[in-house]
Amino acid sequence: MIGKLSLLEQRATALAVFWMAYFVVCQIVSEDRRFEVLAPLSLAAFYGIPACLYAAWLWKSRRRSAEKTGLREATATVRPGWLYPRIDVYLERDYKLLQTRRSLRIAPRFQGLGKVPVFIGGEETDMIVIFPRGRFSKDTLYAVPVKEIEPDTD
Repeated sequence: MIGKLSLLEQRATALAVFWMAYFVVCQIVSEDRRFEVLAPLSLAAFYGIPACLYAAWLWKSRRRSAEKTGLREATATVRPGWLYPRIDVYLERDYKLLQTRRSLRIAPRFQGLGKVPVFIGGEETDMIVIFPRGRFSKDTLYAVPVKEIEPDTD
């Protein structure tokens, strides 16, 4: 299952290669006056390349952290959140409060269901929670980058 995380890293790297090719093509084609509008569009590639390389580096770091700690079975409850929902993770003898590092588009499906079986791996800021998707295939998983936060004491 951890090996599937390398696919996310590979996708981000492939997108960086795409943006590089797009940038080069825009620069070459924009030399012709008819296509000079492509020169400003190549700026999108200029920003896309480092963003994709950074995403690939982050997924590689998360995969290595998960390989080091291994995946542990747990149950999770998704708390509603405007942009970054929080996830209560209940391990066999432990509890962790995690915050997603990006928006969680599957959050509405898991909110209100109670405890959902998940896998958790990694440590500190390089953690992942793997949710089952199961809409079309029971083998499809949804990896969510998370970080551990301190529980509210309010």
